[in-house]
Amino acid sequence: MNFVLAKRAISPAAAPSTGRSPQAPIPLTLSLPFAGGQKPLRATRLAHASALIQSGAECLLTDPWFSEKPLYHPGERFAMRVDELPPLAGVLTSMNHYDHFDVRAFSGYCDRDVPFIVIAGSRQPDMASRAGFRGIRALRSGESTGAGAFRIHAIAANPDVAPHDFVYEQAYVIEIDGRHVLFAPHFLKEAPLREVARRFPRIDLALLGVNGLRVKPMGWRQLSMDPADAARLCAALKVKVAVPIHYAFNGGWVSSTFLLQHRGTPEQFSEAARVEAPETIVVTLPPGQPLELA
Repeated sequence: MNFVLAKRAISPAAAPSTGRSPQAPIPLTLSLPFAGGQKPLRATRLAHASALIQSGAECLLTDPWFSEKPLYHPGERFAMRVDELPPLAGVLTSMNHYDHFDVRAFSGYCDRDVPFIVIAGSRQPDMASRAGFRGIRALRSGESTGAGAFRIHAIAANPDVAPHDFVYEQAYVIEIDGRHVLFAPHFLKEAPLREVARRFPRIDLALLGVNGLRVKPMGWRQLSMDPADAARLCAALKVKVAVPIHYAFNGGWVSSTFLLQHRGTPEQFSEAARVEAPETIVVTLPPGQPLELA
């Protein structure tokens, strides 16, 4: 079963600065039989791989990205500015890439003691510290930490690469109120996928990269799942609901011509899931549109 959202909704924090009163949030609600969990689980995509995951008053931010520079354009509007973010129980980042770790822009966040979950062995702990953050939690693959009511488990998405390497990525399984959220904005290779399946027999919500990113100067090396890869992951992990992320990025004509190829779309992911993972509900969210699993 697949569902693609077409209607646009803007939350108060996501509203543009027009001087008019913002609209109230209009969450898209799916009622599903989840094990455990008394509070609705909400996900709101802000842009690219940046999203808010919320249960009750607890809110977690993934992969902060709030600004642009040459060769890095989100290809869609940012649903929030940093100063519009709600109080955060924590923030996590998956890669030491500008579009996943915009620490300079995020340094404008009001709480410098927020738990900031970064990759141990990378430059991220030092960069976050120099940006003024004090609650830094540097995790290695297999390690876990708490942030408010969230329990966050780090998994090396590509374990053959060292953490200091530019292409190293950590995926995360996030436990909250008896539910499990998988955040894998680029990849989850075969070995870590089996480990996730062993440790977490049910994934209620997965936020998955789908653009099939390839780097031309690196021999067309694939750095992100394409739609078929993401659909097979959903089948292997018995994902209940999947939200495609990491697909609107636009590096401009120079990037597209000489550096990167990224052709996967949410529509292709939805079609692939119909074949590979028919039990997974695929929901495509425009920035700022909340999805609530009740």
